Amino acid sequence: MFDLTKLEKTQTPQDVKAQADSREALAYLASTDWYSLRFMEDKTPVPEAILAARAVARRKVIT
Repeated sequence: MFDLTKLEKTQTPQDVKAQADSREALAYLASTDWYSLRFMEDKTPVPEAILAARAVARRKVIT
C-alpha cells in the first residue's frame, strides 16, 4: 500500500515565481511601513504612488 499522506506537491515554475513575488512584496511592504506609522503618529499624508504600490504588493502576498 501507498501512504498518500507522505506525498508532496511538486512545485511548478509558476509556484516558484509566485513565492518569489510574495517574498519581494513582503520586503517592499516592510521597507515602506514607516509611511503608515508616520501617518498614524502625525497625520503626514502617504504619497499616492506609495499607497498604490503597497496595494499592488499586498495583492502579491501569498497567505
